[in-house]
Order: sequence, then structure tokens, then C-alpha cells
Amino acid sequence: MDNQKLSALQLNILHYLYRFRFLTSLQLQKLLIHKTIRLTNYHLQLLTSKNYIGKHYTRSLGLANLPAVYYLTSGSIQILEQQDNIDKRALKRIYREKIRSQQFIAHTSFLAEYFLHLSQESEKTKHTLHFFTKTDLLAHPYMPHPLPDAYFARVDIAGNTKRYFVEVVEDSSPRFALRKRVQEYCDYIDDGKFEEATNHPFPAILFICPGYGSMIYLKKHIARIYEETPLDQVAIYLATREGAFSGHWEKVEAEDE
Repeated sequence: MDNQKLSALQLNILHYLYRFRFLTSLQLQKLLIHKTIRLTNYHLQLLTSKNYIGKHYTRSLGLANLPAVYYLTSGSIQILEQQDNIDKRALKRIYREKIRSQQFIAHTSFLAEYFLHLSQESEKTKHTLHFFTKTDLLAHPYMPHPLPDAYFARVDIAGNTKRYFVEVVEDSSPRFALRKRVQEYCDYIDDGKFEEATNHPFPAILFICPGYGSMIYLKKHIARIYEETPLDQVAIYLATREGAFSGHWEKVEAEDE
């Protein structure tokens, strides 16, 4: 199976894994709009057998029903570097994908699940969704660094657009790291790079927290400094992971005196 023999569907699988890093077979089924998982698995098996992709599969007692998680392997590099919109810097990391931590895999898989949620929601509300993963954002040097987990825009049927940066907070994130990330956004807002490069207003910032503990801390910290920093120029929303899917967002306001 060389590049000439890869079907468009199989190239799509490689491209999705390039963008999202780690995807379950069920997520790929949804992305590919396959009616059955058997068709998805057929193509995944072919790509795995030729070392284009690898997989993590847990056979531990009680976890046997979890779907396999797929990622790119070194065999995919030669194919991907011939495709459009591929960043060579992103291809170098493929050599280390096999040894990524479980937390990293879960983090990227969550982003894929959130994208699928947004896609389904946008279809229902007749919005057009433009979603950029961290890999996609490598091509845009005006984006904040470190890069956000995702950036997306939703356009309604009247042509109105709302834009968002997405930050997914981990359980293991220490509080000083959360404060540092907020400060990085303050500096980025103050710099004006986004507006200058795009001629668009600054996006809203969505913090997705693992639970209420980190959410409450972030909300209090941002509210405390809100009016003393450039944060008061943008909308900031927080939710738990469950809340992000159910639409339960809390907007940050300045702390009451």
C-alpha cells in the first residue's frame, strides 16, 4: 500500500490523526460518517498493517470494552509531507507519539469529542463551524504562544460570526500554571496581534475545567484582576467538562467591591 494506492478515505484518516493526534475508532467512525464501525475498522486495520498508524488497546479486566486509540507512526510521514496544508514541524513529533502519556492522550481525545459535539450542535442550529486544532494553528504565527488547545468560529445563517479560544484545564494543573496562563492571555490581548492580523474582534476565551475546584479558583482569580488588566476587553466563560457539553457556562465578571 504505497501513496498511489491509498484511498481518499484512508488519507482522510491520516489527516484526522495529524490534526487531533489521538482518536478512538468510534470517533473516527463519526468523523468519517460511517454507518457501521466495521467499515472504519477495516480501513484502520489496513493502515495499521502497513505501519502508517499504531494503536493503544487496553485488555485489562473491566476495560475490555473501551475502543482502541489510534495515532500516526513513522510510516505516515512520507505520505503526509506530500499533502497540502501539512506543517513539517508537526511531522517530527510523530516519532514520539507511541510514548505519549495517558493524560496527553485523554486530553487530545477530549478535544476531538468536543469538536464532534460542536459539529452536531452547529448542524442542528444551522451554523457553519470552522474548527482549528493546535496542529492547525501552527500555520498562524499571530496566534498566542503557547498555542490554545483549539480555536473555532461559528457563523449563523445571517452571516454573524462568533469566535472562541479553547483552553482545557487538567486535574494536574497547579494553580501557579493557571495564573501564568491567564497572564499570557493578558499580554496577548494587550499586544493586539490578533486584531491586527485578522481585522476581527478578539475571541471569547473558554476555560474547560476538570471539576468545580479548578473552575471556582480560576473564576475568582480572573474576577479579582479583571478590571486591572486587558481581560475586561474580552468575554471569558468557564465550565466543567460536563458543563461544556450541556451548555452550562459561567461568564466571568469583575469581583464585587
